[in-house]
Parts: sequence; C-alpha cells; structure tokens
Amino acid sequence: MVKAVFRFEVEPERQRDFLKVTEDKIKPYWESHGCLSYQVWQVEGSTTFIKEMSFADVASKEQTMNRKDEESDSIRALWRGFIKGFSIETHVRVT
Repeated sequence: MVKAVFRFEVEPERQRDFLKVTEDKIKPYWESHGCLSYQVWQVEGSTTFIKEMSFADVASKEQTMNRKDEESDSIRALWRGFIKGFSIETHVRVT
C-alpha cells in the first residue's frame, strides 16, 4: 500500500465550493482511475487541508498520478484553481 499525502491551503471563502467540487468531481474521477481511496482532511481551525490518495503499490501510484490526457489535466487544473501552494510526500506501508 502506498499513500500520497498533499498539504495545501484553501481560502476560507472558497472552502465550501472546494469541498463540493472535490466530492462531486475530483474524488470520483481519481477513484475511478487507479486511486483506491481519496480523502480530504482539514486541520482544525485553519485553512490548511491534507489530501490522502491511496494506491495498491508504487507502480499504480506513478501510473495514476502521471496520467496525461485532457480529462486528468482538467481535474488537476480544477483542484489547483482552489488551492494555494502544496507539498507532497509519498508514504510506503512497511508493516
């Protein structure tokens, strides 16, 4: 199991729309294109969010995250339109 963990900010006035678009479009897209689980968390009392995308293994993560087509590019642009900056870490399950 592999998890990609993103940390990013969403302005308070955009958070409701961000969560709606995530639930309606972004999450279903990735979960139907290789991601086993797509979860978004908010750091309590802040504008910081954590996104966790789980994959079966490193190869499936790379294949999914590196998709190059109009639909995946559109989904990425939609997500980036809501966020300010981001960092990403890949975590590999070892036990």
